Amino acid sequence: MRPFEPHRLRAALPPWGQAGPPAAEVAAYLDFYQLNDCAKGGRTHRMGWLAVEGERIAVQAFAPANPGGTALVCHGYYDHVGLYGHLIDYLVGEGLAVLAFDQPGHGLSTGPVATIASFDAYQAVLAAALDACRDLPRPLHLAGQSMGASIAMEHLARHGGEDFGEILLLAPLVRPAYWPLNRIVWEAARRTISERPRTFRKNAENADFVRLLQRDPLQAKVLPVQWVTAMVEWMRRFEGYPPMPEVRPRVIQGLADRTVGWRHNLSVIERLFRPETLRLPGARHHLVNEAPDVRDAMWRWLSERCAWHASESDPMHPVSQRRQHEG
Repeated sequence: MRPFEPHRLRAALPPWGQAGPPAAEVAAYLDFYQLNDCAKGGRTHRMGWLAVEGERIAVQAFAPANPGGTALVCHGYYDHVGLYGHLIDYLVGEGLAVLAFDQPGHGLSTGPVATIASFDAYQAVLAAALDACRDLPRPLHLAGQSMGASIAMEHLARHGGEDFGEILLLAPLVRPAYWPLNRIVWEAARRTISERPRTFRKNAENADFVRLLQRDPLQAKVLPVQWVTAMVEWMRRFEGYPPMPEVRPRVIQGLADRTVGWRHNLSVIERLFRPETLRLPGARHHLVNEAPDVRDAMWRWLSERCAWHASESDPMHPVSQRRQHEG
């Protein structure tokens, strides 16, 4: 099989909705990121790009035969769709189509590496992805990990949650871990440098994932100060929003997370929204790639609670009755 070469696949991506890139390039990508299970056994897979504010945003869709709904997946900082195979496989296994995309400067998308002038640019990308979902089956669900959860929460704060069935926030970012100290570092850095070397932390108890990150050609090696500044500007705005108790996300948080300041973040989310939260002792930050027992616990919890399909909105359906009881 041809080795995965990011520049070849990126150059071969067509506009979204047109015939896909060469099969050999797609196969090399799926194999490298172990996404083969997400695209076989009657499942379909499409790739392409959306034009958003001068960048080409790489988009992928995975679907089972006759999906009963759609999940839109937003990845975290430094991430890309290739790292989300476990989540995609779970959602497709639940009978959902999945649409996922690489944010600017991430994965197969174009743009300055791992940075953005304003988090508002992420909202423009999310709006384009939502538009790409318009012909996919309903209900439409929204899922975000870390920065992806930030992007989802900003959309909810602006537009409410009535367009979505389930809302899933994994290790959501509001403030990073150790923010009082890191704020001092950022204040000094933004006056003197434009970037610093990235620190690779162990963010999952999954040796296979750690090894994949070490050889992943789509991983950025720097932390741009501009991105941190954009995050701070967003954080200050987001923490000032009024409560929206009608928004009821499912939140999953690892208690061994050293990437986000999860205690503070959960307090903000509980003030703004009406979440149901699963706390996982021993789980680190990258929940979609945590150890199998942690992932299994997440999937069980979600499957017990989430109304993934339109039929589950029937008041006599067990999931609907459980949600009424929770309410």
